[in-house]
Amino acid sequence: MIAVMRRYRKSLQIGLLVVIAAFVASLFVFGATGSRYGDGEPRDSVATVNGEKIPIERFQRRYQSYLEAYAQIYRERFSTEMAERLGLPQQVVGDLVQEALIVQRANAEGFSVSDEELNARIHAIPAFQENGRFVLQRYQDYLKRAGAGLEADLRRQMTRAKVETAIRSGVKVSETEVEQAFRLRREEVRAAWALVELAPIVAGANATDDELTAYLTQHPDEFRQPDRRRVQYVTVSPKDFPATVTDAEAEKYYTEHVAEFETPRQVRAAHVLARVPETGGSAGEDKARAKIVDVIRRAKAGADFGKLAQEISEDSGTAPRGGDLGLVGKGEMVPEFEKALVALKKGEVSPEPVRTPFGFHAIKAVEIQEGGRKPLKEVAAQIRSRLSADAGDRAARAKAEHLRPSLQATPDFMAEARKLGLRPIETTMARVDRTAGLGAPDPLEEAAFALSIGGVSAPVSTPIGLVILKTTGVVPAGVPPLAEIKDKVSASVKRQKAETVALERAKQIAADAKDGDLAAAAKKAGAVTGETARFSRAKPAEKLPADAMLAALQTPAGQVSVPIKAQQGYYVVKVLERVPPDTGGLAAERDKIQKEVLVQKQSLAWESWINGARANSKVETHLPASRRG
Repeated sequence: MIAVMRRYRKSLQIGLLVVIAAFVASLFVFGATGSRYGDGEPRDSVATVNGEKIPIERFQRRYQSYLEAYAQIYRERFSTEMAERLGLPQQVVGDLVQEALIVQRANAEGFSVSDEELNARIHAIPAFQENGRFVLQRYQDYLKRAGAGLEADLRRQMTRAKVETAIRSGVKVSETEVEQAFRLRREEVRAAWALVELAPIVAGANATDDELTAYLTQHPDEFRQPDRRRVQYVTVSPKDFPATVTDAEAEKYYTEHVAEFETPRQVRAAHVLARVPETGGSAGEDKARAKIVDVIRRAKAGADFGKLAQEISEDSGTAPRGGDLGLVGKGEMVPEFEKALVALKKGEVSPEPVRTPFGFHAIKAVEIQEGGRKPLKEVAAQIRSRLSADAGDRAARAKAEHLRPSLQATPDFMAEARKLGLRPIETTMARVDRTAGLGAPDPLEEAAFALSIGGVSAPVSTPIGLVILKTTGVVPAGVPPLAEIKDKVSASVKRQKAETVALERAKQIAADAKDGDLAAAAKKAGAVTGETARFSRAKPAEKLPADAMLAALQTPAGQVSVPIKAQQGYYVVKVLERVPPDTGGLAAERDKIQKEVLVQKQSLAWESWINGARANSKVETHLPASRRG
């Protein structure tokens, strides 16, 4: 809640909009209207679903929503490069394709969203309200900035929510199903296990040239690489140019940049929130306000504000912490909340309920940290470090600019670089496909692909220093010659051979242990062994991977499972004991299990309905090959 409140103040300025819970809570509209893909063909869509195009603009809005959601999870560690590694483009296309399939089937089955329903939803969005009332001008201003896509996006999302609610609400759970689920989840198993490890087998495996050639021929996609450039490059690092910063220089910087060392006033705030329901009109508004009026009355009468928040607040993120919002600075909260908070003295509670787009709040100023300027002695080391780094950057750039003419003029880049006391590197560099408007370009990649063969770049800034590179050749997209990827192919061949050997040994262990001793069969095969304590679906085993544990739970007492593949190798498990649950405990867990089974059945029903929408559908995606899963 606090993160949402802090972001909300800026959201109206940059075009974000809270929509419905089934989707990421914001939309961002890009200026781009098309994309050029890996084949050079300009496209206006990322997919076609039964003849309906999914436009690039919709993809870009949804992709930005995903970026914002992941940024909240990973924070400063998140980047567009991480987004690529996580496969976000594929996720977004999959999401949009599924949405189109759902909406198409929903419309065919009479679940369309009417204009009246859409209008009601728009009126309920807090971004378009003031003091709980819809303001047409706010909505019109947003449409001017965001374009006409908002209503269509919202209608699709509402259609999906409407049909999903209908499907899930039709699911029921019988008493028999509850009893079966209780037995299944509480039944305990004790098992012995044997593991044929892959690592030692891989280490002892070999691969002939004929085997490598055959494997590469049979699995070309495993080693296919995009269009590349052969490059030679040198790096000039600022770290090689240490600079000493005097006290006078540090003091001068401090004097000229005083704003950098100002600490803003901050207040440690706590709050109790009563949400205003989206439906209910003035009655819902009055009820929420009355709840906060009572909280303020009790707090001023001496009641513990933290306990009131734990008991009453509808902000699930802060209620367990007594409503604590942490230290809050200027511009971090929505305006209504900030205005009320700033007016409070330490220990004071807001005299009346504060209305924000989230509902009514009682606010307490728990602690106040007055702002001020940090003294020079506290920031001197920080200033010296910054000035030293700046001087190193300038010296490195001057050195790189000095070196470039020599590297540009020589026919032998590598030899000249060594002559100049540098450490040249030769490698290949691939271009990463990026959908228009998404993903920051890599400056080295851009330089390598912009140069003609034999060209030498200007110094390129990178996190490790300034790079001067020369493009020496073009490597077309495709599978490299075996000689270039021999180590990778060899590793794959050895892994494949090791898995075959491990599987055969595991099968032999299972056969020998069927009527005998698992430990003896495992020892004969050179496998690792162990034994579990009792475990169940509700209380997992400590040393068994999930698939091996599930196999044990599904195997009758006294019997041996088939080999189970895991990352480490192949497991074989033998069930030593199976203990039925005490049905006397069912009464205490009945409600919990009933809810869990209901959620599971609802998910299966919804998945089945979606699969029905997919059946016989025609879907084409247009992302570049490197973006496909």
